[in-house]
Amino acid sequence: MSRSVRRPLLFPTLAVTLAAWQPVAAQEAKQLDTVIVTGTRNTERTVSSSLQPIDVITPQQLQQTGATQLSAALARLVPSLNFPQPTTISGAEVVRPVTLRGLSPDQVLVLVDGKRQHAGAFLNLGGAIGRGSNPVDLNAIPMSAIERVEVLRDGQSARYGSDAIGGVVNVILKKAGQGGEVTARFGGYDAGDGLQRQLAADAGFRLGDKGSVHVAIDTQDNDGTNRAGVDQTRGPTFGKRVYRLGDPAVRSTKLSLVGQYAFSKAAEVYVEALYRRDRAETASLYRQAGASNNARAIYPEGYLPVSVPIVNDTSLTAGVRGTLDDGWHYDLSASHGSNEYDQRAHDINADYYRAFGTTPFFIQGPDYKATQQVVNLDIGREVSPGWLPNPVSVSFGVEYLRQAYAVRPGDAVSQYGPNGGITADLRGRWQRHDTSAYLDLETNLTDRFAVSLAARHENYSDFGGTTSGSLAGRFDVTPRVAIRGSVGTGFRAPTLVQQHYADISSQLQDLGQGQVIVQSGTFPVDARAASLLGAEALKPETSRSATLGFVLNPLDAWHVSVDAYWIKIHNRINLSSNIPVNTPTVNAYLAANGVDATYQSIRYFTNAVNTRTRGLDLVSQYAFAFANGDRLNTTLGWAYNDNRVSRVKANPPILDALGVAVQRVERRERLGILADTNPRTKLDLGLDYLHGRWAGHANVQRYGRYKVYSNSGPALDQTFSHRWALDLSADYTLDRWTFTAGANNVFDAKPGRVKYANSTNGNFLYSLFSPLSWNGRYYYASATYRWD
Repeated sequence: MSRSVRRPLLFPTLAVTLAAWQPVAAQEAKQLDTVIVTGTRNTERTVSSSLQPIDVITPQQLQQTGATQLSAALARLVPSLNFPQPTTISGAEVVRPVTLRGLSPDQVLVLVDGKRQHAGAFLNLGGAIGRGSNPVDLNAIPMSAIERVEVLRDGQSARYGSDAIGGVVNVILKKAGQGGEVTARFGGYDAGDGLQRQLAADAGFRLGDKGSVHVAIDTQDNDGTNRAGVDQTRGPTFGKRVYRLGDPAVRSTKLSLVGQYAFSKAAEVYVEALYRRDRAETASLYRQAGASNNARAIYPEGYLPVSVPIVNDTSLTAGVRGTLDDGWHYDLSASHGSNEYDQRAHDINADYYRAFGTTPFFIQGPDYKATQQVVNLDIGREVSPGWLPNPVSVSFGVEYLRQAYAVRPGDAVSQYGPNGGITADLRGRWQRHDTSAYLDLETNLTDRFAVSLAARHENYSDFGGTTSGSLAGRFDVTPRVAIRGSVGTGFRAPTLVQQHYADISSQLQDLGQGQVIVQSGTFPVDARAASLLGAEALKPETSRSATLGFVLNPLDAWHVSVDAYWIKIHNRINLSSNIPVNTPTVNAYLAANGVDATYQSIRYFTNAVNTRTRGLDLVSQYAFAFANGDRLNTTLGWAYNDNRVSRVKANPPILDALGVAVQRVERRERLGILADTNPRTKLDLGLDYLHGRWAGHANVQRYGRYKVYSNSGPALDQTFSHRWALDLSADYTLDRWTFTAGANNVFDAKPGRVKYANSTNGNFLYSLFSPLSWNGRYYYASATYRWD
């Protein structure tokens, strides 16, 4: 259990008198009494009495991190949550995911005010953490709209359905009918690039005395960064910086609206809307002068394509809720969400040029769109059976879910030739639906022993039914010591994107001879090329999990929680190895079956592995109040995480028959991406000092060691040592104004450098798997005006 304080923890090394602590203890008690809505449907469950580990993050805490994206801010506040920042990874550098407890980004369920959010339309294709995942775009939510964030670190499929294997992130939006603020912010990196300009605002308005509307906007105009090395390829680019590796340039607009109007206690109508549009510029892989995807007559030394994707994300929810005279409360809602990823690029098609003597310099690539509609009804009340000492919170409900996915190839030039993208035969639109029902019971069996029981049944039109259950309990040994634990089962349905995504593009791959750039195809499991090479229909992932923890309150101002967890996942969904198809045997086999494989490798999704995850989260907080009125909040959070692949299914017989010398799941993924390439440990240590109008903030992060594996064998494996980063900031408040200046990564820490053999001829200085950003030291300043 963590607290709604800036970071989850403790630092009990300062000595002050007990009398000085008491005011802070009272305030901390008030924060711990925050009623939570995630992982429980009991309307009186608080942070301090939670049966499962949960972090509650306030907007002030998010702002104090200095981050401009929600995912990055949460990664500084929740020890077991990480925010990978890959580059040149086909969409993941634009729509960046989060991971919880070392699991895949799409094994975390994202809710907004308790309503399921839709997944993105893109697929993470590159060799980085989250490879093959199809997550929700958490950064589509403007930070200025957030009232708080609840991060539940436990499996919750029995309450919420698919995806909640690792936990739940529930974003609660502001709803107040008065007050607001405006923030202007400017920052940049020590290297002189990556300038960031942000303007954010939110405001509430009353609708008479029965309703309110709260609106928010967040606009950003961020320049890109470049941390590429100097090219060592023999030829005209030797000694030059030809790659662009770092953050993309992004222009972003995010909007939100939350409205509610109570006609009576029994009927309050509400609406919530979110909109995000991003236009990014992100460099692709450099086309060398003699490469087949370069036209030397146009670019004698080669060239760097620049992708210009546009991401549009929309969600709308409307509903009615209320409490009836007999105590029953209900919530009936309908939601629509969509995410569209439009690939465009400043690029040429060398095959088209060689055939026709001309080529455009801007190419419209494929367009991907995912949509989701949800209708649900939640009903609940407290009942008082005579044979139980306390009331039972009874909740039940039904839900209808419809999802669709569409793939539209790009223009004719983008489809042409061996170096072109996907063609018209991969166009399509697919949909499915799911009906589900749940039951959730929670009560205090005694004044010291609380339990909850939940069960949910789902029936998907494309793979059938599944049932999940969970049992959680908490026993207060003394007023200062409690034991809590849970067991449960869960599942994750393969997304339509994972079932039907198609892409042909230049990828940086390790096919057994180190990192090389190849033209690679990613195909649906039912595509002809994939099925010929052993692809099978996807099944849902299933999981079993357990947690056991302690909640300690040694002193009034000192709060600690320690939670151990174990998660086992069967039929985990992941991308297959990159299967070489340019060998004579494989090429002839595909051609004989009507497939013209102009690409060098192919991959598809599989249910080929089982994994085991275990770990420990420690969350603590200690607060001081001094006689002069100053306050010091010291916080500490530590997470340990160990992932292992416990089973890999045998290769499809056809691969062995064709003499394809790869396993179904490549070595880099089997030993690394699904295991040791996640840092085993992460530490967050923070201090917040308040003195009159001034406030100072410090945060130290330590990422533990991690290992990156090569498909070429142990000789190219590399272990990276731990890294420390320090963030500092200061606030000054004058009436309604707050002025902030700060620096993140004050000592300009950088990831460890990769071996030259893994650097793509000196261009990639750092690993794509680094949990620490490549960018280095960052400075920023902001001004905020607030009104009541």
